[in-house]
Amino acid sequence: MSVQRSPSSDADFRSIFDDCHQAVHTYCLRRLAIEDANDATAEVFLVLWRRLDRVPPGSETLSWLYGVARNVVRNYERGARRRLRLAAKVGSLRGPVPEEPEPQVIRRFEEAEVLQALRRLRPQDQELLRLKAWEKLSTRAIGEVLGVSDRAVEGRLARALNRLANALPSPSVARVRQRSPRVVPEGGQE
Repeated sequence: MSVQRSPSSDADFRSIFDDCHQAVHTYCLRRLAIEDANDATAEVFLVLWRRLDRVPPGSETLSWLYGVARNVVRNYERGARRRLRLAAKVGSLRGPVPEEPEPQVIRRFEEAEVLQALRRLRPQDQELLRLKAWEKLSTRAIGEVLGVSDRAVEGRLARALNRLANALPSPSVARVRQRSPRVVPEGGQE
């Protein structure tokens, strides 16, 4: 049984797709391998098509799509873990299980140390910081995506930023590692 859509709903879908596709695709690329990111993006817009009558209007649309994308990405990640466990259980792989390709990171000029520190954080902290820094969402929008209050987002964000700062290499550590010059008595010989 096919659902009959009106021409206005087709136009609404096309408008949202045109406005939000790049942002949703970038969101997925930052979290999944490129092949999975392309499929995940398509799945997000399939959900949009099916639930077009439930999509919040205006600026809340992108936040709603990020929430859908978050769930789709989590499903892909769970699926990848299940496939790896199954492959290991069946014993079809000889030797160590190959690592999945690193998620595609589209950010330019990111510091390698910051990305390393981010990877060491809990997944919840990583997602929160990505929504704030990469997707540039407001506290309210992040709360909508995660299903928590603005106050909870602010507290979690402060704690996540502290954890990130603590995970970064300290500039003083680099100075300590450098060999300090020693004083040499007059005459130039030690």
